[in-house]
Amino acid sequence: MILCDTNIFIHAFNKHQATVDELSKIEFANIGISSVTLMELYRGMSNKIELAQMRKKIQYVRRGSS
Repeated sequence: MILCDTNIFIHAFNKHQATVDELSKIEFANIGISSVTLMELYRGMSNKIELAQMRKKIQYVRRGSS
């Protein structure tokens, strides 16, 4: 499992092509997110709509420990 930091997820969600390409090589099943990174992503959302969109985006990422 590859544990990715907040900046990696933000780049991917913003469709930064180099990041998306590298994550595609790793495959979703091998990508993890820590509880700290998860909270950083949630904290960055400015309203309930953005929060719901973020939850949908990360639903397939494996949850690791902090």
